[in-house]
Amino acid sequence: SEQLSKQLAVLFTEDQVYRIDHYLGKELVQNLLMLRFTNIMFANMWDNQHIKSVVITFKEPFGTKGRGGYFDKSGIIRDILQNHLLQVMSIVAMEPPENSSPESIRDEKTRVLQA
Repeated sequence: SEQLSKQLAVLFTEDQVYRIDHYLGKELVQNLLMLRFTNIMFANMWDNQHIKSVVITFKEPFGTKGRGGYFDKSGIIRDILQNHLLQVMSIVAMEPPENSSPESIRDEKTRVLQA
């Protein structure tokens, strides 16, 4: 990824590159944003007055076979917890973004993580 980043930097400025974790590209995670903010049924009820708790479960039906070297270097906690579960949690808990731009969504997710 470092080599790819260097090659992209020659062609594009950083604000022209959209970076997304592979897990966040999964359709279900992307649909959370649509479900939260465009579905009339949920948009008005997705708050602390209507939702008592949220449980985010990570269940992977396959082990780390073939990925051990990656996890040895970066750590499974860093990959799964930091990169995936905290991102999903921030989408679930964030306030509606100002607009649908990546920057507005990022800003709202950051507010959740800073709270």
